[in-house]
Amino acid sequence: MTEGTMDHPDLIEEDGLLFACVLDGNGGASFLGWQDINKWTEADGPLWIHLDNKNLNAGSWLRERSGLTIPTAEALLAEETRPRVFRGKRGLVAILRGINLNANQNGEDMVAMRMWSEGKRVLTLRHERMHTPRDILEKLIESHDGPKTAPELFERLISRVNDPISETILALEDQIDDLEAKLDVGKAQEQRRQLSAIRQKAVRLRRYIAPQREALSTLLAEPPDWLSENLRPHLRETSDRLMRYIEELDAIRERAVVLKDDIANQLSEAANQTLYVLAIISAIFLPLAFLTGLLGINIGGMPGVENDYAFWIFCALMAMCLVAELFIFRKLRWL
Repeated sequence: MTEGTMDHPDLIEEDGLLFACVLDGNGGASFLGWQDINKWTEADGPLWIHLDNKNLNAGSWLRERSGLTIPTAEALLAEETRPRVFRGKRGLVAILRGINLNANQNGEDMVAMRMWSEGKRVLTLRHERMHTPRDILEKLIESHDGPKTAPELFERLISRVNDPISETILALEDQIDDLEAKLDVGKAQEQRRQLSAIRQKAVRLRRYIAPQREALSTLLAEPPDWLSENLRPHLRETSDRLMRYIEELDAIRERAVVLKDDIANQLSEAANQTLYVLAIISAIFLPLAFLTGLLGINIGGMPGVENDYAFWIFCALMAMCLVAELFIFRKLRWL
């Protein structure tokens, strides 16, 4: 059959076909178009097809000419997905989530990668642009160090889609560490907003990573016959890494809660200290205010009205009362 070769990275996207290639068994590949795909046979070598599942032509081909059953095709084309692995009538379906590395996007808003394989072909579909397929494609084209078989490609896609998760979690841990080092009551409102944002990111990541780990556990528990023994340890390592990611996300959430409580406690302590100072000031000036209020009433019989030194005598008594109060408060250790 003819080979529709294309120069990477300027691959031509042909009506829903993002790219397709036949693995040469030596880490390289040759590219195909729609016409070549429809002529492909197993004798030509392992086939990898990467489709845009929002394209109508790609959906029609998947339902009518791919050889997949309609339920399997519909599962791959579904707009809303959660990580899972299941066996169809003619192959294995894996729907996974990867970090959103697109510009101006939040990494924790993970994007889905849908995969199907029966050991001879690998079909991948994207709803939003993903870096993982292109990264593996570059290995095939530029360094000829890509996967050599369809099962190896299937395993490589699963491993690579999970790799960026580690960097995202490390970034969240760095943010938590920075907040712990710079905890400041004066910036409490801003820091509490940052902590809430970190917790929300951790929750969104865990929402997909937890079922993703369960999906891989299902795959390892009942692997297909075409998934060779030498590839299963790699999948097991990926599953273990996902378990570690889940534990790290749980730790981030707990640390965020502890930090938020620390900030609340510091704010409460500062408020209590302020109230304590106000209470001491009120206790000091309450007797003085009482005396001045009592002598300020404008009725007959007030003592000292005719005495020219009465005001100064009263001031001296007030000073003595203030000194006595301060002495008593120091004795009681209120000051």
